[in-house]
Amino acid sequence: MKKIVYILLVIFIFSCEDKLELSPVSQKNVDNFYKTENQFYQAVMGCYDGLQSAMLKASFSYMMTESRSDNAWQEVDYDDGRISRFTDDADLTVLNSAWAGLYNYIARCNNVIQSLEGNTELEADVKAQFEGEALFMRALFYFELVRFFGEVPLVDKVLSIKEGYAMQKSSIESIYDFIVSDLKRAAELLPDVKPSANPNRATALAARGVLGKVYVFRSGYPLNKNEWGLAGTELKAVLDGVGDEGFFDNYNDIFDYNFEGGEQAIFSIGCKSGAEGEGNPFPTRNAPNGMNPGNDPLMIPYGGSPYQLFLDDYILGSIFDEPNDVRFGYSVQTEWLEKSGDTITNWPFCQKYKNGPVSVSYDWDIDWILLRYTDVYMLYAEAQYYQNEKTEALNILNKVRKRAGLIELQAADIDTEDEFVDMLLRERRKEFCFENQRWFDLVRTDKAMDIMKTFLAQYGAAANFTSRDQYYYPIPQRETDVTGIK
Repeated sequence: MKKIVYILLVIFIFSCEDKLELSPVSQKNVDNFYKTENQFYQAVMGCYDGLQSAMLKASFSYMMTESRSDNAWQEVDYDDGRISRFTDDADLTVLNSAWAGLYNYIARCNNVIQSLEGNTELEADVKAQFEGEALFMRALFYFELVRFFGEVPLVDKVLSIKEGYAMQKSSIESIYDFIVSDLKRAAELLPDVKPSANPNRATALAARGVLGKVYVFRSGYPLNKNEWGLAGTELKAVLDGVGDEGFFDNYNDIFDYNFEGGEQAIFSIGCKSGAEGEGNPFPTRNAPNGMNPGNDPLMIPYGGSPYQLFLDDYILGSIFDEPNDVRFGYSVQTEWLEKSGDTITNWPFCQKYKNGPVSVSYDWDIDWILLRYTDVYMLYAEAQYYQNEKTEALNILNKVRKRAGLIELQAADIDTEDEFVDMLLRERRKEFCFENQRWFDLVRTDKAMDIMKTFLAQYGAAANFTSRDQYYYPIPQRETDVTGIK
């Protein structure tokens, strides 16, 4: 199977914006730089490279999501440790990395979109594909920004240096409106099905799936826009477009190298081992640093890392709070071999995606699923519940539970809205543990304050979470110093 291998050579186009360190990132005028299909292809691959970094490889992709949630506890006083303990502030290095990185990637998308305007050299379908992909990825980058920081500057074009300094924040609703607009247009422009040669390229179904998810988020905290009908329409279109083949009978197959690019993956980020750092770092990053490298089931090729998500019995017991959940054994490895030769049984780690070729450390040849069928399916259940289709919502949750080996829920288990939300969060936590979704789910349902204070109390840190203002990270101090945005 051929995968996208992101073309890093095009990144020189954006070198000036990195040196300026402005945000929103500014750069020299690139009008008329892109003309041929190959030039645009390289530029779009540069956008995909940014997506791979932002959603998988950059430290903020997990530090600001999973480490913030009750799915991990980082004790040490590094960036993720302070994020876990809610003692982060505007000087935290990872916040600046997220802000600067995401705006850099948005600038790449803006370059493509602006350069396509008035282009007469490309075939219409090729031009539509490139524009749709750039719009789709720009929406994803803004979706991360607005969920990380709340109000942020809205940049929809290539900026001059002066314009970059002058940008101000836009409201959360304005950012979401922009995301919706980009995704709607992307869905109109993109092909309906994955191209067989490059199954990791965006499709109309991927755009509609993300759009449905955005409507779910707009229906929750802080906007509470009650767009469940809109969400349901988009999500159902994706489910119908993919068909039942998207719901794998075996949970572990979702993350199996042999099935990558399949219907369970509405949209995946392509990873390729041995291609100049384009592999998936997730399996190595989550393995303990003291692990003995090797091919034994108790080892990881090339060993682990110091950047793993730290789990303990309290965390795992609260996630997998029902016996016989097959997702526990698929998601967590409880024994491993230390370099000393000892077998360690009290230091569990996430083992999702731990298969497929690997050529060097952090370089696995297995795609990262950014939007999977079960996510769309469960979001659709949520939308249906709020449209008074409670029986269908219950049936969907039970189908997911049955695959996991759990007993079915009864209507009485979710008799009230609070009971439904609590149950939904429990089910999503089990299904998507360590996939960077939990924190965002807690915030959009406005359950983060209560759930996280209980969790933090276990580690003596409950007093650090004092306000819903902490649902969002502070604007990086470096950004405030340069532009005045705060």
